[in-house]
Amino acid sequence: MSCYNITRSAEQLLDSYEDAAPSFSVHLYPDYWTLNNGPKFLYNNPIASILDDVRAHRIPVDYLELFDSARVPFYDGCMLVELLDYRPKKAKEPPLENPERSRVALHPNDETLWANLCLMNQRSGNKFTDTEVLELEAQILLQTAPPLCLDPDPHLTRIANHTLRVSTPSIPISLKRKAAAITPEEDESDKTRRAKIMQFMNPRQNRSSHAPRYFALSQSNFFLLTFT
Repeated sequence: MSCYNITRSAEQLLDSYEDAAPSFSVHLYPDYWTLNNGPKFLYNNPIASILDDVRAHRIPVDYLELFDSARVPFYDGCMLVELLDYRPKKAKEPPLENPERSRVALHPNDETLWANLCLMNQRSGNKFTDTEVLELEAQILLQTAPPLCLDPDPHLTRIANHTLRVSTPSIPISLKRKAAAITPEEDESDKTRRAKIMQFMNPRQNRSSHAPRYFALSQSNFFLLTFT
């Protein structure tokens, strides 16, 4: 039953690596934000999508290749992100001298798993067949997925579902400057992400379409500087 308690698993991960260096740090200011000790980014910059991923506790799939190139550390398949919030409680107050510090764990999902498989395929010269990729994915899931509960007792099912529901980390207030309702741009971005997931392993797509698409690669060198 412990595998259904997501909050407890995240807390155990953070406790286990309390003294470890974070995968990266995010510094939040009233008008801009920075990644590690890198350059300033506005909150409407395309790279700010990484803040949405941190907010949702998921590994930013669009930057996996960049993380790999920069040798960003992972911990038990997850990323540990340190947040330093300099934003004051009231808009007219100056930035905080001592930021509020916190750490969050970013977890992999089906999309990051498939993106990793695509990167492995690229490094091998695109020699993997669809069958080989699916077999490799099955082996990874077999080793990493929690054990299945095959007990047909409906009471146990309700307990497991309730534990999963109440222990799933709630999405915090937006890390972006304005925590308003979802904008049309954000909604369109979510639709694009979902459409990309639905095209994975589509036999009508050519082989090159299996590789993950990184919408911010035009700024990849600039982004990579923050990790060097």
